[in-house]
Amino acid sequence: MTVEPTRRDMLEGAAAVAVAALAGSATGQAWAAAPADGPRLWYRQPAVAWTEALPVGNGRLGAMVFGGTASERLQLNEDTLWTGGPYDPVNPAAHAALPEVRRLIDAGKFAEAQALANAQVMGLPKTQMAYQPVGDLLLEMPGVSGAVGDYVRQLDLDAAVATTSFTMGGTRFRRDVFASPGDQVIAVHLVGDRPFDLLVGLQSPQIGAIVSIDGATVTLAGHNGERAGIAGQLRFAARARVSTVGGVVSNDGSRVRVTGARAITVLVAMATSYRRFDDVSGNPEAATLATLDRASRRGIDRIRAETSAAHRALFRRVTLDLGRTAAADKPTDERVRANRAGDDPALATLYFDYGRYLLIASSRPGTQPANLQGIWNDAIKPPWESKYTVNINTEMNYWPAEVTALAECTTPLVQMVRELAETGTRTARKMYGARGWVCHHNTDLWRATAPIDGAQ
Repeated sequence: MTVEPTRRDMLEGAAAVAVAALAGSATGQAWAAAPADGPRLWYRQPAVAWTEALPVGNGRLGAMVFGGTASERLQLNEDTLWTGGPYDPVNPAAHAALPEVRRLIDAGKFAEAQALANAQVMGLPKTQMAYQPVGDLLLEMPGVSGAVGDYVRQLDLDAAVATTSFTMGGTRFRRDVFASPGDQVIAVHLVGDRPFDLLVGLQSPQIGAIVSIDGATVTLAGHNGERAGIAGQLRFAARARVSTVGGVVSNDGSRVRVTGARAITVLVAMATSYRRFDDVSGNPEAATLATLDRASRRGIDRIRAETSAAHRALFRRVTLDLGRTAAADKPTDERVRANRAGDDPALATLYFDYGRYLLIASSRPGTQPANLQGIWNDAIKPPWESKYTVNINTEMNYWPAEVTALAECTTPLVQMVRELAETGTRTARKMYGARGWVCHHNTDLWRATAPIDGAQ
């Protein structure tokens, strides 16, 4: 038996993500030391649960970084990978049934009115489409073993870089992960103070997804799933390309193998065939290939510098200072646990900065708006389909935007409203025989506007 989470469960889960994400890693200058002052989440251990991983995003692409040692997982998202395809959910019986529903309500026959509304007024289907994960980037360092020392995991909220640093097997390692808005890639850069080996692969929970390999590039390709009778109509692709400083690159047919490198860069591009809510004619295979070709020519140092500069242009518009105590020197998870009994005003500042970071990372001009989980989702069946609950939750995502000088981040929301005016015009006419447009309490990638979930 599957039990749907309550709204309280979701709020507590969101708080867990924030608390876990309030737990970070190493600075850009040190191999393995407590981070310097600055807005960052940091920890002394890898993430175990998905809610403990650290999020990076460029508005369209997202990754949850676990901060593993000999092996690492980056859980990947692309903001247009949803179930289904273009569809019109308006119940054809709704217009004729509404007068009788109103008559029954006026007569006090509420149960009969509810039954009729559920049968003939609610949308078809009575649910909407679900946001989906692309899959995982998997990194493994064969031959590296032994005790782990000097471990630090962090998310630098100012630079928009997640870093993991540690020593293992006599080698010092550092792994940086960031999401480039200009080059449209998730970038992973690994360095060691001695040569090391690496295996790079992709996997997906999507049924029928296929992994192939060509030289130093792993490709994951597939088709989205159906939901509630709405057939999947999207194709998607993800490519991971590996380049090195030193070492030898080969593959075993499913993974790229690097032997004896001092530095390794992995660039990940993702796309779907989605063009807009009524057009799925895009070519994700060609788009991801072109993206990787362009990004590879630019180089990791330039991509990183421009990623941080673009993020800081938004993030540094506002600062908040509530004071600082010695508690701010502790790892973030320890600060959160001690907060009720201690004095840590800078923790509130960190929450403030983290909220702005998440909005920047999940909502930029040209992307989809931040959904119920921003842009980060590892579940094929996420709570409430991880869609847009437009009677309050969508608005809540954007409450901090303009008051913290992030007006650009509202652009995707405004565009969605324009698109809802198109699909909502059809719904108003067919359901109510009315002019104008309407959207009920939820919508999805396909801008569905009919009522769902059932009359209550």
